[in-house]
Amino acid sequence: MNVLIIISGVICLLALVTTIIIGINPKDENYTNTTISKVVWLSVIYIVTFIPLTVFTLLYFVMR
Repeated sequence: MNVLIIISGVICLLALVTTIIIGINPKDENYTNTTISKVVWLSVIYIVTFIPLTVFTLLYFVMR
């Protein structure tokens, strides 16, 4: 159970760092045109990581 929490936390941190890097220094010339698709993909990443992180954290503390 601890391994799953650690993996979820690492994925969330990587997604956060990636978001900040893309926001600060966009290298894509069409950044403003493709922002919507990037926001959608980043939102999917956050949803896929935060929901399991929350569930596994709650399960961890309930089953202790």
